[in-house]
Amino acid sequence: MKPRKTGDKSKNKSKSKNKRILIVDDEPDVSLVLKKVFENAGFAAESYDDPILALKNFRAASYDLILLDIKMPEMDGFSLYKQLKNLDNDAKICFLTASEMYFSRLRKDEDFCKLDEGLFIRKPIGNEELIRKVNALLNEDTY
Repeated sequence: MKPRKTGDKSKNKSKSKNKRILIVDDEPDVSLVLKKVFENAGFAAESYDDPILALKNFRAASYDLILLDIKMPEMDGFSLYKQLKNLDNDAKICFLTASEMYFSRLRKDEDFCKLDEGLFIRKPIGNEELIRKVNALLNEDTY
C-alpha cells in the first residue's frame, strides 16, 4: 500500500460508518494493513490471510462488501467467490489483483464475464483511492 496522504478524512468516515468489510488476502501484512486502513476510515473490518478459514467463519448477510485477493494458495479468489456466492448470493464481492493475467482469465470464465470491471481493484493502490473506490462500490444501487 502506498503511504497515506494527510487531509480531511471526515467525508470518508461519514460514508463508511457502520459498513462492514471482509478482507481475504493470503499475505498477512497486506491483510493487516488493509484492515487498519478500513478501520481508520470508519469501517468495521475483518480480515483473514487464509481463504479456507475465511470461508469456514463466513456469515451470510454480515458484510457490506467482501474484498478477495485472487492469487492465493489452497483456494484462489475465484473459487472462494463461487463458494461465498453459494452461501450468500447477494454478497457484494470485489477482487484485488496485482496481475493483469488474472483479470484476463476472469473475463474468459462464464461465471465471471458478466461482472463489471469496476469490481476489480488493482494493487498497488493508495489508501485514499482505495477508500474512494470502496465507498463508490457501496453506494451503487446495482451490482
